Amino acid sequence: MSDHTLHQLTAHTWWLTPLSDTDRPTLGAVVGARGTLVIDVGNSPAHAHTLRAALHHHHLPAPRFAAFTHWHWDHVFGAATLDVPTFASTETQRVVRVMAELDWSDTALDGRVTTGREIAFCRDMIVRELPDRAALVIRPPEIAFATEVTLDLGGVTCRLIHVGGDHSPDAIVVAVPQERVVFIGDALYDDLYHGPRRLTAGQRFALLDRLLALDAAFYVAGHDLEPIGRQQFVADATLLRTIGHTTAHVGDNRDALLIALPAALGAPLSADHIAIADAFLAGLRLPAVTSPL
Repeated sequence: MSDHTLHQLTAHTWWLTPLSDTDRPTLGAVVGARGTLVIDVGNSPAHAHTLRAALHHHHLPAPRFAAFTHWHWDHVFGAATLDVPTFASTETQRVVRVMAELDWSDTALDGRVTTGREIAFCRDMIVRELPDRAALVIRPPEIAFATEVTLDLGGVTCRLIHVGGDHSPDAIVVAVPQERVVFIGDALYDDLYHGPRRLTAGQRFALLDRLLALDAAFYVAGHDLEPIGRQQFVADATLLRTIGHTTAHVGDNRDALLIALPAALGAPLSADHIAIADAFLAGLRLPAVTSPL
């Protein structure tokens, strides 16, 4: 497994690159005079240790606080290793408390995949990242909030904002106003837990509105290889709105939608366009979901 690299984005913000081999997400760090806020804690103790070692290598303050962007395993399994006070939305806290009581053996994971409480992709990545889970400790976040909380790290502040979204209704983002950076975790990704990958126009458009309202020059996403500049983010948002609006107008008719989209987009359809359209179609068929836990 190759090493991650810790990159500096602005004077106070850093990000640790993701690794697809075992679905290690991007981890963020906001560094102030009073310490460091870690954004997501990794998919294993080893992942969390990699971040801590990278901070030490760059002579940065050790983690003082951490935040879970949402409850998915790859963002929370390293919490016990960091052993710092952790913030999360109220729903994230509830679900991680449930996770802490579950059996994480191969047999139990297979059983939850069968019943739909887990998906095969996550099971496979968990087994690959953590072949031996006998000593795994899942540590729920201690500090939960419903809407927003602000942390002053000394010379830089962080706004932890509950935004929800299709990927996980409990999702938060971490905005760093002085740096014009927003760590968005997986909030912009589609839902994975309810059959076909799924987006809903209502959830997606509201989320885009909230993120675009933040004065951000960069958005750092949970599994993207690079931060997203504002210009690209606006272009991506426009694309999503166009496909979402067209899907809502055409309705649940894939053939008609694929005929209508090139004119709406002003361009031939790409594989990415079709995948997004299929996700919005899945959202028409299953518009409301809850956590499988």
